[in-house]
Amino acid sequence: MRQAVRGYGRQALQSVTQRRVTVGKAIPAPVGGWDAQSPLANMPPENAVILDNFIPRAGYVELRKGFIPWQTALPLPVETLMVWRGGFASVADDIFAACGGSIYDVSNQDDTPVEVYTGTGSARWQWINFANDAGTFLIAANGADDPIYYEGTTFTATAITGTAGAITLDPRTLVDVMDHKGRLFFVQEDSLRCWYLEPFAIQGTANLLDLGPIFDKGGSILCQATWTLDSGSGADDLAVWVTTQGQVAVYQGLDPSDANNWALVGVYDLGLPLSRRGLIKYGSDLVLLTTDGVVPLSQALKLDRAQENLVALTQRIQNAFQKASQSYRSNFGWEGVLYQKGTLAIFNVPEAPLSRSVQFVQNVQTGAWCRFTGINAFCWAVANDQMYFGTTDAVCQWDTGYADDETGIVADMKTAFNYFGSRGDLKKFEMLQPVYRIANNISPAVEVVTDFKESIPTAVPTTIRTTGATWDFGVWDSSVWASATETRDSWTSVTGIGYCGAVRLRVEPDPLLFLDLAVDDDTVVSYDGDGIVSIQEPSRATNSTVEIVAFNLKFQNQTGGQL
Repeated sequence: MRQAVRGYGRQALQSVTQRRVTVGKAIPAPVGGWDAQSPLANMPPENAVILDNFIPRAGYVELRKGFIPWQTALPLPVETLMVWRGGFASVADDIFAACGGSIYDVSNQDDTPVEVYTGTGSARWQWINFANDAGTFLIAANGADDPIYYEGTTFTATAITGTAGAITLDPRTLVDVMDHKGRLFFVQEDSLRCWYLEPFAIQGTANLLDLGPIFDKGGSILCQATWTLDSGSGADDLAVWVTTQGQVAVYQGLDPSDANNWALVGVYDLGLPLSRRGLIKYGSDLVLLTTDGVVPLSQALKLDRAQENLVALTQRIQNAFQKASQSYRSNFGWEGVLYQKGTLAIFNVPEAPLSRSVQFVQNVQTGAWCRFTGINAFCWAVANDQMYFGTTDAVCQWDTGYADDETGIVADMKTAFNYFGSRGDLKKFEMLQPVYRIANNISPAVEVVTDFKESIPTAVPTTIRTTGATWDFGVWDSSVWASATETRDSWTSVTGIGYCGAVRLRVEPDPLLFLDLAVDDDTVVSYDGDGIVSIQEPSRATNSTVEIVAFNLKFQNQTGGQL
């Protein structure tokens, strides 16, 4: 008598078939941000392997905004942006760009840059705003020229002198400036010396503060700042100096010449600093850009250097940051800036000297990270609550519109790989449902990537239209005129077999708009075979919102073997 082969009877086959049911699972938007530290096989589901040009917010991620040229035709790369703040709400900030041997007034959009100071030996200025009874001043030093000040009208070289025994100060060697409790401190380049003025003075006789005896590793002072422990200005403010060797000296007091009013708090060892502009005020704290990451002094000074990564702001992206610092440490352009309007901390990473940069960006409210690409900035500054950066031959305003000048913003994300609760089961992915709020004329490319593979979905730029029907071509009272944005949740087919899966989404809006506007000098007019006119212009101020909320997946569990 014939018998069924063991394991392949009707019951066994039915069991296998039953186990291949379609399962639905959800993946959250990567609001936890870019993760360049966790193991790929054990990454939190709310994090992302890739998060380029998407900003993680609380509950969703959004496409970053773009930039527009503010002033162009500058003769050389802009290496410093300086801002004078008049102190009155009715007085707009003045913006200055330093490039080559000159400083230019770039306060007004689309004006021709106006040269206001010339004959300088370096375009890399360190600057602060400082106020006394005589007014409000922009004070700047560059280590090649006498420090300068601007009082709202003109730039003027300061008159600073100083002697200490056999040491005579050359004011052209002063390279950095700090306001500590109403007194200006200047760092002397390539030394461990500081010089300080009388209270509230912007020039005059300077006194020597020699920090050489307390820094036992040598080097020179790279940067300095006041540490305002209570987020304000008061008696508990500390003065901080950082050397090229990563040593940090902290002092408390008001007058270095008075032993009863000046005391050393301590000297600490941190990672090697990356930039003279790498010591940044961060709320009530100071953070320092080092080869070990972006470290807050309030935490790092309590620990051994080997433990810095435990408290670094960049802990979640530590591998990426350390790789960047090792590769690009010597390049000019490492800088950090807080953008309060956008609740972001932007850290500039110069990948090539004065030509190519990316930015590591943190949402200061949630601590989540992302990366910006396509913004080749050399320096940053905030003026009139807006963000500006200097580039090859221009000053640009960032956080406006949804195009980088006239170039589309390529945004890319890959969520954490997810086993969906069954690491040992093979899965056949079939359907994907992105849930997002998006401009109705943008179609992101999406796919499911399995088992840690690299795969880039093909994103065909979608031409943006302001309406659902073409002007003079739709049927009046019949054609549907679409809204600027809509929430979409349609399903799309995907393919992929693996034990784990991640969603890869890529979007690249076309920077040209089809508009129903009169033709002006900035538009591009084209004709098709029937003579129909398309009017296009850059989408700098258009609504191209992309907000990702979640992803839903459907897959078959292939435990019983592939079909």
